[in-house]
Amino acid sequence: MGLLNLEDVQPGMVLAGDVTDDRGRLLLRRGNALTEKHLRIFKTWGVTQIDIEGVEREEIEALALAQLDPVRLEEAQTVAKELFRHAEPTHPAVAELLRLCTLRLASARTGADTHGH
Repeated sequence: MGLLNLEDVQPGMVLAGDVTDDRGRLLLRRGNALTEKHLRIFKTWGVTQIDIEGVEREEIEALALAQLDPVRLEEAQTVAKELFRHAEPTHPAVAELLRLCTLRLASARTGADTHGH
């Protein structure tokens, strides 16, 4: 099981833990297979991470990285590191922001747009 960002969760995955909102109200019990409707409801209630059976976060991250063009990914890493140059990259929150920024930049980049302009 693994705690995944909601954006990485797909319909059909099975909950390893209960999903609650920020006030602790139960939205869906563990053991349920997820549907598109569940994911929309979770977004509406501000859920950002859920625990999924049989999936590790590292697997999802590796899959997302493997789908990106290596040249774009390298460019994105360079830009993201520059953006976060004054932050402590080993801090968990900074590391996650850096990861998300890199993925977003790599997904959005075009060959002609190497500096975000």
